[in-house]
Amino acid sequence: MKRLEDFSNYFQPLVLEELRRRLGGLGEIFDICSYTFSTGGKFFRPFLLSEVAAFLNKDVDFNKIFPFCLAIELIHNYSLIHDDLPSMDNADYRRGHLTVHKKFGEAEAVLAGDMLLTIAFEVLSEGKDFEERKIIKIIKKVAQYSSYRYLITGQYLDIWLQKGKVEKNVDNIRLINFYKTAGLILLSVEIPIILFDPPYSIKFSLIKYGYFLGLLFQITDDILDNDGLAKVMSVDELKSLASSIFMKIGRLSLDERLLSIAEYIYRRDK
Repeated sequence: MKRLEDFSNYFQPLVLEELRRRLGGLGEIFDICSYTFSTGGKFFRPFLLSEVAAFLNKDVDFNKIFPFCLAIELIHNYSLIHDDLPSMDNADYRRGHLTVHKKFGEAEAVLAGDMLLTIAFEVLSEGKDFEERKIIKIIKKVAQYSSYRYLITGQYLDIWLQKGKVEKNVDNIRLINFYKTAGLILLSVEIPIILFDPPYSIKFSLIKYGYFLGLLFQITDDILDNDGLAKVMSVDELKSLASSIFMKIGRLSLDERLLSIAEYIYRRDK
């Protein structure tokens, strides 16, 4: 998708510049914390946030929503760094590059993830272009989505699945996927809703859009990686499920830009 590619090319140096502004005087700490952003990535979540914001306010100034885009990407990368650790998924490579713990050390990777997560909340707290009550509501929702409501609960469940504490079946894997992946995608939709407060009918459609998009993203990820649901369902079953979700998204009252994002996710495995 050209829009996503253009956004990524624009957004990546902004992230690195912001990290350098905050951590540049800390030497290797900056190198470790910025490493995961310098090795690539599509920056899908901040892109989604910016597109939903533009849908709700076509004249939105990107500089005003940049802190929210930055915060959600910092949290996403914190989760990847910790997810790759030997005590979690034990991955040596991500995006074709050594993972943070393989390049810098396990303790350093733990601290880098911690650093990115906490900087995200610092960034959110500095927002000055929106009402204070909205900023506080977003900070609360980000805290919930990145901890007990979704992300960390999902990681707990994933660990228990690997340890045999929960059964490896379709329902449990789908639940873990939803917690670990769909939550931050839904959050990327919910933040602009809080900022721009659209009519209820639009809110309702966007919440369903974020929910379905998160599910669709993980299903196509599992097909591409031959992991997760692909271990307990056939590719044909997964493609049928993805098709069903994609059709539900198409029936929502949204513009072509948002629907084209869903189509891009849907066709990743084609």
